[in-house]
Amino acid sequence: MRILLAQNLIHLPSHGGANRSNRLLLERLAARGHTCEVVGPLTGALATVEPEQAVRALVERGAAVRSDDGGTVVYTHRGVTVHAVRSPSLLPRTVRAVADRLRPDRTLVPGDDPGHLMLGAALAATPDRVVYLVHTIQQLPFGPGAFHPSEAGTRLVRRAARLVAVSDAAAAYLREHAGLAAEVVRPQVYGTGPFPVLGRPGQGAVTMVNPCGYKGISVLLGLADARPGVPFLAVPTWGADAADRAELARRPNVTVIPPVDDIDEVLARTGVLLMPSLWDETFGYTCVEAMLRGVPVLASAVGGLLEAKLGVPGSLPVRPVTEYHRDPGAARPEPVVPAQELGPWLAALDALLGDPAHYARQSAASRSAALAFVAGLDPDAFERCLAEPLPPAEPLPPPAGPSAGVSAGAAAPFDRAAALRLLAVRRKNATTAATTTEERPPC
Repeated sequence: MRILLAQNLIHLPSHGGANRSNRLLLERLAARGHTCEVVGPLTGALATVEPEQAVRALVERGAAVRSDDGGTVVYTHRGVTVHAVRSPSLLPRTVRAVADRLRPDRTLVPGDDPGHLMLGAALAATPDRVVYLVHTIQQLPFGPGAFHPSEAGTRLVRRAARLVAVSDAAAAYLREHAGLAAEVVRPQVYGTGPFPVLGRPGQGAVTMVNPCGYKGISVLLGLADARPGVPFLAVPTWGADAADRAELARRPNVTVIPPVDDIDEVLARTGVLLMPSLWDETFGYTCVEAMLRGVPVLASAVGGLLEAKLGVPGSLPVRPVTEYHRDPGAARPEPVVPAQELGPWLAALDALLGDPAHYARQSAASRSAALAFVAGLDPDAFERCLAEPLPPAEPLPPPAGPSAGVSAGAAAPFDRAAALRLLAVRRKNATTAATTTEERPPC
């Protein structure tokens, strides 16, 4: 097959769950003999490096740069050819150009796509071959969890030939809030091991990755205040703003470290992993990664995190976010965070920290469940999904005239200019606030 990935995420480096999953899926397909190409930005919305630094970083990571015309850097990495554009305005035309030349059998579009820029471009270029990948519920244009609800965006999603979700929770959301059916394919993003045993009773910090309002920083701060003698470790990524970082810095028992490529570097310093998310998690790759290494995880009982816990005790109640302050020009809406009840979290944490036998049981159960889960993943499930025949494409809607109205049920044309303006504003805001090079992860 000839496969085109049109994404609004950088391909390399891939620190976030969505783009890391996409990269590994394409590398697997390339290794199986398929022709795989990617169109995406050279630097992500949260990048703090200059484009030339990004190009040098590609070479340092083993990429072979084939051309650089000042607008698009074309490189190959592990069998995949990537067209990385320096400006978001170049994304749609590059999708069209690559699709015209490659004539892909399938065009993959992840839902992490502000303004649905890539989805609109992919549907225009290959209207009958688009496979929509659902990594992040909040990036969908419908339902109560949507950052930016959009009827026009929903109509674009409905035109995809196939939808693929990474968890049962994501598939259920699609079905409940849009009446859409998706095939569930759980990506093998964990490697093949062996996985070191890092969980140790009485050692390591209580760690949280991406402490922010969405992910439950209020729980972390409350636990740190209630247990001043316990060391905590915070790894801010895309969600932490200046106020979050200030709150972390105020607490002497919280150590803040930058994100790293190798999760073992964080987990080697971790005794218990906290994942107190307050929004609908699509899954929780970091949860499984910690459990593989025997590190107990305390996670909120929401969405895909319940799946990621694999039946091991440690799923705890939270009052989830149900409301956002939405600013059309902001990179993300601001969550309205309810007050949290810390009692269950304190009891579960105290049991792990104060009872070595209980810790050892939780560590062993976590590792056993995670090893079985990863062993049961089929790395070629996505390839078979793509190879299945696609349903006939829906006919394109007629263009609206200058005075034509658009009814609630009619298909609206893709507004490329509006999508570009929205994307530019979000990237500018995100770059101003960012202090890491992390992409948005789903976990």
